[in-house]
Amino acid sequence: MNLHDALWKRIALGEIDAFEEMYRQYCQPLFVYGLKLCSDRNLVKDVIHETFIELWINRTRFDIRQPAQYLRTIVRRRILKQVSQRQTQSIEFTEFPCPSYEDLLILSQTEEENREKVRQALKKLTPRQLEIIRLKFFENKNYEEIATILSASPRTIYNQVYEALKTLRKVINAILFWI
Repeated sequence: MNLHDALWKRIALGEIDAFEEMYRQYCQPLFVYGLKLCSDRNLVKDVIHETFIELWINRTRFDIRQPAQYLRTIVRRRILKQVSQRQTQSIEFTEFPCPSYEDLLILSQTEEENREKVRQALKKLTPRQLEIIRLKFFENKNYEEIATILSASPRTIYNQVYEALKTLRKVINAILFWI
């Protein structure tokens, strides 16, 4: 049984000191993570506190194996939901001009051209770099998670992401230069 499992089992049994330990351990990293998603400090604090309150209330219903990932996921979902609700509430219903057929056609062609440029750039990456880019940017995995999945060190993954992005920038800049 690892440290996280033991801590969670103590929380499930109602040990408030174990809960306080978890709060101290994860509150600050969650706050920093939340600020990356939303600049409203009060919203981020509220979401984190609500998450921990709900976690305590429902502690006997969950068996959390990876508390850090679980808490990050819950906080992310709640922040995005709150931001989405705020944006929906703040939109005024006004008349938006309808784009012409020509504008839509140009937009469609431009988007397809951009997709093709990205495809060309991605072909310059190695299969390993493609895998890492997919995990990092399309599955939102962090460096440690990718390292675990690919049996490598986080530093190696970080370096490979850097090299892949450098290659993509170079190829895309070269493509844009010739336009």
